[in-house]
Amino acid sequence: MEAKEPGKKVISSLLNHKTLNRFMLLIILIMEVIAFSRLTPYFLKLNNLLSVGRGIANLGIVAIGQTMCILTGGFDLSVGGTAALAGIVSAYFASPAFGNLPYGPALAIALGVSLLVGVINGLLISKVKINPFIATMAMNFILGGVVILISKNPISVNTPAYSFLGATTLGSVKFPLPILILVLLYTAFGFIMKYTVLGRRIYATGGNKEAARISGINVDKTIFFTYIFSSVLAGFGGIVLASRIATANPNIGSSYALETIAAAVLGGTILSGGEGNIWGAFMGVLVTGLLSNGLIMIGVSQAWRDIATGIVLIFAIILQIASKNSRGISGK
Repeated sequence: MEAKEPGKKVISSLLNHKTLNRFMLLIILIMEVIAFSRLTPYFLKLNNLLSVGRGIANLGIVAIGQTMCILTGGFDLSVGGTAALAGIVSAYFASPAFGNLPYGPALAIALGVSLLVGVINGLLISKVKINPFIATMAMNFILGGVVILISKNPISVNTPAYSFLGATTLGSVKFPLPILILVLLYTAFGFIMKYTVLGRRIYATGGNKEAARISGINVDKTIFFTYIFSSVLAGFGGIVLASRIATANPNIGSSYALETIAAAVLGGTILSGGEGNIWGAFMGVLVTGLLSNGLIMIGVSQAWRDIATGIVLIFAIILQIASKNSRGISGK
């Protein structure tokens, strides 16, 4: 029995969940780059990589808030509806055919609507004690109906101001502003989650709500503010997308909830809450974005792209289970 102990220790160290979370997606990312760069010479072109970054920026923004909700042990299934509503509201008030407001006030109104959605979600979950899955799913249905009532068709706004957030490029390489916004937001929220009281409370709440309450943490308040962050970030992501294409589409965001949950899980966030990090979600969005782009470039259909993404997600979950089992082995 003693001879097997070193082997157990090796297995435990190799399958350590922190090691997996840190290097798993990096390995997958490197494999994607090697594979697609061999399959198509255009994959590693700067223009293509910048295009990928621009394309995943809005989803990456939404994934920040989703990850925070999952870390508390919940979900936000209304992020897609919130993104669509914020985009439609910003376009409605900025369009010459409707509100004809300057972009600043139109943006503020759209973010205010997103904030209201977050307040309602937060109250339903933290005060009324409705399950997050049910509360946010119901909210998503409501938002979908509201979006249709405002406009059944896409709203186009062909003004330079409206396109500023999503279409602006910087420098001679034409670096997309949405990528810069994405990195700045991840840096800010990565700092919040790691170094601030709110971040510590979110982790404690997701780890064990009762223990968090006993230690003096206002769990309900923590959950309330987490869903506000999620909705505002989802709304901002929808606004950035509408700005990029100069059109707000009522149908955008229909898959955002599942895509952002997948990104968080790929990044090592545990669905039961309390474990994970914001930058992991960033890596999850990047991996799925590069995978989708590479498959498009080699002519793979949408059906097979969805299958490939599902396989990568299952692989990530299997490694998470293996890491949990390894902790059981090391603890014996």
